[in-house]
Amino acid sequence: MDTTIPEYARMRTAITERLNAHDLLGVLPHGAPEDEYDSEMEDFAALIAAGTPITPEVVATTWHKWFGDSQGNTGGEPEEPTAKMAALASDLQAIQSGFVQY
Repeated sequence: MDTTIPEYARMRTAITERLNAHDLLGVLPHGAPEDEYDSEMEDFAALIAAGTPITPEVVATTWHKWFGDSQGNTGGEPEEPTAKMAALASDLQAIQSGFVQY
């Protein structure tokens, strides 16, 4: 996947917008920077570009990788996806369906 094509840049921007809109950690109103979720965005962009279906479980797994479970533990299995994760997955699926893969 050529990450320099304009479509990929637009996809990354769209993912960032959705991550910030959902703000699963609730940190943006408290002064977190607009790029707070850049690491997660890169993971989701790579998954979308690879054609991996973005399910609530995929969102939960990505979230667990970066933030751990509800207690902050990064070991073990991810917890069940929350309703907010499912909503984010739905938005990411919409981005994925509009992404033209080359």
